[in-house]
Amino acid sequence: MTPLLAAESVSVRFGSGGGWFAPRRFVQAVTDASLVLHAGETLALVGESGSGKTTLARALLGLVPMAAGTVRFAGDARTLRRAVQLVFQDPFGSLDPRLPIGAIIAEPLRIHRIGTRREQAARVNDLLAEVGLPADAATRYPHQFSGGQRQRIAIARALAPRPRAIIADEPLSALDVSIQSQILNLMAELRDREGLAYLLISHDLAAVHHLADRVAAMYLGRIVEVAPRDALFGAPAHPYTAALLQSVPRLGTGKRQPGVVLPGDIPSPLAPPPGCAFHPRCARASHLCSREVPALRPLPAGREVACHHPLEAPCSGS
Repeated sequence: MTPLLAAESVSVRFGSGGGWFAPRRFVQAVTDASLVLHAGETLALVGESGSGKTTLARALLGLVPMAAGTVRFAGDARTLRRAVQLVFQDPFGSLDPRLPIGAIIAEPLRIHRIGTRREQAARVNDLLAEVGLPADAATRYPHQFSGGQRQRIAIARALAPRPRAIIADEPLSALDVSIQSQILNLMAELRDREGLAYLLISHDLAAVHHLADRVAAMYLGRIVEVAPRDALFGAPAHPYTAALLQSVPRLGTGKRQPGVVLPGDIPSPLAPPPGCAFHPRCARASHLCSREVPALRPLPAGREVACHHPLEAPCSGS
């Protein structure tokens, strides 16, 4: 099956510092990342803050330049701009406070020259109803809405040009817990009704488990595991993925029990460790892990892992 969106060996780096007496340094934000998104599926991208998830997503859309790699879409570059839309993390900062909601939602229609003014207005009304907002919201301004309502507006704007995929960058993190489930259910309903594909960037593993079909785990700019959701949650192959799952707080008998805390902090991308970047925090690390970067390799049942000692195999200690 031809993927809707495919990234191959994508790398992104940013310059840092430099001057009369200091050489310019480079931060390797994403390194050799490859993934595919199929029509109608939800692929979740998970990892700690600073792992490169958002940078990779922006590179897919051409919002940041790539140092290497290719991105292919089932169409041309002009089609990509319309067919893949972005929902930002912060619904308070992603909506122009000077524009009424109707103009905000209609903006992609104007940019892509879709429909007449009357048709655009009708599309706005349809979208407001689709995301559960009243028609009179079109004449009101962002400050008149709650955080959950603003995220619904942001989703309506993304839906306006009838995209085939939406990249949702932490769409729940700025919302109250009571609102998060509403937005999550809305996203699921829209996916099923519109046939949308999602690239969901999230650190909320409960949301990922609810919405995702497949999951890719990222660590310090590299994708370290890709697997179907149930396989990954049931038996992760990479020690980092296992640590992420174990760090989620659990409900115990009568009280909330803390999860297992992953030791140490994610290293600085200015000075990444040699070999596997996770090896300083990994209980299974060997000398091999400190010398060689493991390649992302296939496992049975549609899984991939970048690890010298994956969890389904004993650690050799070599």
